[in-house]
Amino acid sequence: MKYWQTYQNAVTTTFAYRGNLVLHLLTVGLNILMACFMWLAVYRFSGSDNIAGIGANQMIVYLIVVNVLALIFSANPIFTLSSLIRSGNLSVMLLRPINYFRQSFWTYLGQATPYLVVYGLAIGLVSPIFHQGWVYVLGSLLLLGVTYGMYFLLISLISLTSFWLIQVWPLRPVLSALFLLLGGQAFPLQILPHAWQWLTLNPFALAGNQLTLLLLGKLSQSQLWLATGTAVGWLLLAAVLLKIVWRRGIRSFEGVGG
Repeated sequence: MKYWQTYQNAVTTTFAYRGNLVLHLLTVGLNILMACFMWLAVYRFSGSDNIAGIGANQMIVYLIVVNVLALIFSANPIFTLSSLIRSGNLSVMLLRPINYFRQSFWTYLGQATPYLVVYGLAIGLVSPIFHQGWVYVLGSLLLLGVTYGMYFLLISLISLTSFWLIQVWPLRPVLSALFLLLGGQAFPLQILPHAWQWLTLNPFALAGNQLTLLLLGKLSQSQLWLATGTAVGWLLLAAVLLKIVWRRGIRSFEGVGG
């Protein structure tokens, strides 16, 4: 129940600052428009109506969805932990009868809820997923849940660098660039040469490229299970490393503000 309250507070805060939310959405909208114009020009001057199995109209949907996913899979936990460490308030968090990472997860989920709702509505209204049987539907939900948990643990692991770095803000453009290139936000990774197709199974691609192709109905059942199994593997690796690095970080934490 205490974590549910954390989730509710995060959702309320997200909608309370409506100006920031609207401005953020407008910025993302402009990025989508520029990407759409670029890709429409590529289709026009290439003389092809199909690139990597994706038509022009589907590419527009792809770009919209992958940018919504970039909002869902944010890097906010990094800067939250950094603020707690620099202010010394992490000591207070550690004394409370709560698990920091569980609370952080519910906050992360609450902040992403508006965008998750948009993604869920898109699956329900325009995605062909429900025409492929309940096994595929349940597999899709499993992939979404595992990928979300995996990405949270990955970002939480990266956030632990705050124990040793004075400033972590340079990580934001780095992570944005990784999601842009490795996550398929700039282009579907399927257009890469066959020798580079293994990139579709990196954590950023699972969160961006693969979940977008899932919504478009472009993942076969075998690809769905491969992506799910890979996401589970990344999740377990991130969980083990998180536990190890957290213990070392706590030992180095002095409990005072910077």
